[in-house]
Amino acid sequence: MKTFARYAKERIDRLGKSQKALAEELGVSPAYISQLLTGRKNPPDLARPKNRSQLRAWSDTLGVAEDELLDLIRYELHRVPPRPEPRFLRMRKLLLERLGRNETELADEIRSLALHPAESRAIHALIQVYLVSQEEWSDTTAFAVNRFKEFCYRAKGDRRFVEEILASFFEDLPFTWDWDAEANDLRLVPQVAEIRQAMERIEQVLSDVQDLTFGRTVPVVGHVSAGEGFEYTDGGYSVGDGFEYVLLPPGVDPALSGTLYCVRVRGDSLRELFGDGALLFIKPESWEEIKDGDLVIFKRRDDNKAYVKKVEFSGENLILKSKNPLYKDIVLHKNELMLLERVMAVVF
Repeated sequence: MKTFARYAKERIDRLGKSQKALAEELGVSPAYISQLLTGRKNPPDLARPKNRSQLRAWSDTLGVAEDELLDLIRYELHRVPPRPEPRFLRMRKLLLERLGRNETELADEIRSLALHPAESRAIHALIQVYLVSQEEWSDTTAFAVNRFKEFCYRAKGDRRFVEEILASFFEDLPFTWDWDAEANDLRLVPQVAEIRQAMERIEQVLSDVQDLTFGRTVPVVGHVSAGEGFEYTDGGYSVGDGFEYVLLPPGVDPALSGTLYCVRVRGDSLRELFGDGALLFIKPESWEEIKDGDLVIFKRRDDNKAYVKKVEFSGENLILKSKNPLYKDIVLHKNELMLLERVMAVVF
């Protein structure tokens, strides 16, 4: 990352300002600005609450977002990694503006991820409202419901649609939203009749008992093996996103279908349990439910891929076992893991 000094110099050069003018706008001495821009003096710790006014002044003077300055300062002074680029920049700005007043902690969490689960659920809810408001529905056939489900999944994976069409549509329609992390549930609060009527229609469509398959499909998000692993995004998978969809297997609570994801087995690390091509149904954020002998998906902090093994606990360590003697067991401290989730079911 650029240093604060280099970044500030580039900004004042682009704005055509002098160091003297910068000092006057910030209410400090030219000597102080000179020391900052030459690197002889550390930048002010603008992340501290007592320096809030300084942060606002620097942001206004340089013409940049406060978060951008904070990322530079936190990295330079404390080596805190910068926040990832949001997957949907324009939509995130809209959602943060419409977030409930008491959700400051959630707002910080959202900014720390490329796509936060609450943000993903909010986008999904807005897509539903948009599609219902645009579509003519038939109350007498299940096809309309299945088509609605498919369109929602496709729309959510289309960055241009989310950033341009969806964001533009809701920028003119007032609403608020909040998130219950414990219940993993989102509440969308409409403030105009158009959204309210669409939400009523959505509830009617999704509660149609004639459509026995709706809400009981699970997205397949990748392949898993002992050798290759499968790609797993840093922010976690978005609910409902996948390259194909499979039916929820018997014996799994249908209420979980909205949160589970699925991967296909590739390779022979677990051939005694299931063969190549088997489907593993996985429950996100299930670390605390896992016990000795469970099948798990895991990912190390220093790896970009996830793997599947059986797990045993030994104090603060986990022993991740393969039934195939060609593959060695892996012993990891729990702090080395950034992902550990339980396999709820297997379909051969």
